[in-house]
Amino acid sequence: MGSEPLGVRPDLTVAILLACASGAPLAAQVPDTVQVPDTVQVRDTLRVGDTVQVADTLVAAQDSLPPDTIFYNLPALAAEVPAGWERGVWSWDRDAIMASGANTLAELVQEVPGVIVLLGGDYGTPLAISAFGTGGGGVRVIRDGFEVVPLAGGVTDLQRVGLGGIRRVRLERSGGELVVEMWSHEYEEGRPYSLVEAGTGDLDTNFFRGSFADPTALGGSVALALERVDTRGPGPTESGSRTGTWARYQLHRGNGAGIGFDFRRMTSKTEVPDFAGSVTRTDLSVRGRIRVLNGLVAEAYAGGSSHAVDDAREPYPTEGGARAQRGVRLELERGGLWAESGYRWFGGGLPANRFDASGGYTRAGLAGVAGHFARAAWLDRIAASRGARAWLGPLAGVSLFGSWDSGTYGARAGPPQDEDPPVPAPTDPTDPTDPTEPPVPPLDPGPALLLTDRTTYRAGATLSLFGATVSGAALRVENSAHLPLGLEVDRGAPVLVGADRNGFEVWGSVPTTIEGLRLEGSLQQWEREGPYLPEQIYRGAFVYHRLRRETLEWWISLGVRGHDPMTVPVADDGSGAPGTATVPFYQSWYGRVQVRIVGVRIYIGWENFTIRRNLQTYPGRVLPITRAFYGLRWTLWS
Repeated sequence: MGSEPLGVRPDLTVAILLACASGAPLAAQVPDTVQVPDTVQVRDTLRVGDTVQVADTLVAAQDSLPPDTIFYNLPALAAEVPAGWERGVWSWDRDAIMASGANTLAELVQEVPGVIVLLGGDYGTPLAISAFGTGGGGVRVIRDGFEVVPLAGGVTDLQRVGLGGIRRVRLERSGGELVVEMWSHEYEEGRPYSLVEAGTGDLDTNFFRGSFADPTALGGSVALALERVDTRGPGPTESGSRTGTWARYQLHRGNGAGIGFDFRRMTSKTEVPDFAGSVTRTDLSVRGRIRVLNGLVAEAYAGGSSHAVDDAREPYPTEGGARAQRGVRLELERGGLWAESGYRWFGGGLPANRFDASGGYTRAGLAGVAGHFARAAWLDRIAASRGARAWLGPLAGVSLFGSWDSGTYGARAGPPQDEDPPVPAPTDPTDPTDPTEPPVPPLDPGPALLLTDRTTYRAGATLSLFGATVSGAALRVENSAHLPLGLEVDRGAPVLVGADRNGFEVWGSVPTTIEGLRLEGSLQQWEREGPYLPEQIYRGAFVYHRLRRETLEWWISLGVRGHDPMTVPVADDGSGAPGTATVPFYQSWYGRVQVRIVGVRIYIGWENFTIRRNLQTYPGRVLPITRAFYGLRWTLWS
């Protein structure tokens, strides 16, 4: 058909011909499947002066009207370390996100070995994740290349990062920091796409997430999403909600270049007296992307993020604020070689800019190596980090792997301000019990700079035999200081003295005698616990997945998540306490059932069905005792 679409769409032409032949009026909605006993074949393309060619033999029509054949996406930036336990990378596509039953980003990644979800309570309260004991400066969230920078402390509050319109999530777990990358919807064909997800459950909990995408609207492509979760919570003042919206418009020049405009907003509300009643995060960006050569893609973008608080209480120091962001990225991929670099400006503040570079080589099924380097300007200090990883195999069922990460990582204690305030000079962390030298500069008049040096080593092997896989790795973490998250749950907590810790982790997936049923689990064990780092973290589940014909698919899981007692930084209550508290042993048994019938998924889940009553990851912030929920997910090409 050439590069330009015709004025008359072939699917519309066929629909009109069928309607005229039947002598019946057109229906208000064309169903996904149209069965026509006898019809004629008409050429896909009609040009002026052509005659209609009618086949000699009548044939049955296709099961559905043919979709539009012309649609475009922005050039992809896809160079990365492959997913896998050995490389410390986990990835979820759209189907895997729906199969997980996750309503938040934290719920999606909570099954990753060694990851701790730090909950301030039920929906609407502060939310973060940690691994290897990282706190402030230990998590980066990047969405479509645009960094979701922290706006309320040292990490991004994940309560205000939604999954609406997200087609893929990738988590890279290293000792220096967790990197979460997210990609928005990408068009797979020319028809409009809709996804509806709705459910309800205990504690008057309701879930909704809806997405719509049209690849040929308004001279370009359009995508929209809306999501909401609300609950009355486990107590009289525990109700909360989170409401998010997303809108995107793109202009395309084929698949080789394009420009996109993105708007995202998430509002979280809670009645918990300790936290702000309503907080809204807004991210707005524009990006241009072009394929310079085969395998070489360049991108430039600009945007901003804001943090607005609506609360009846007196504002805390430096509440609210905004950050600007501009950046460029360049990616090269040829065969098994890949390289990517990017530079970001943050419009002043902390940090002022950041440079990232990574690259590697992968030979599928045999070996690979990758490395990365980052450099960020924090006032008069430079935070630089680097790392490398390599893997070999499997050879005769055995794979070897190892990684190393080391560097300086920075964080803020407090939100940004519209104007750069005078920031206290950074101090080295000291004994938090020493009253003569406070470990953390005061929050007023501006956000404080916190830095820590972290080094992590990981080396191990994997054995795969008769469909079973068992893997183990030795771990070592060296920390100069433990930084608090800087969110409302630990605002004002001190920096704690760092320590070196040794440990190990194991992971396995073993088939059973029942087809489709496997036993999967992981254990991470440390010689002693530390801040955000229990001595033992474990996961285990029976997982059943079966595809019966293309129209029926089952997922069933029965498992447990747990960890030993854990130390967390807390603000000094004036009693001279050391600024830490210990939360008790955590264990939650859960169950999931999901069935897909063609494009409809029906699911049911149950959290903590053993009714453990003291689940918490922060002192006094007891989580819901149990919650059962059910609903459906419906994909429509319409």
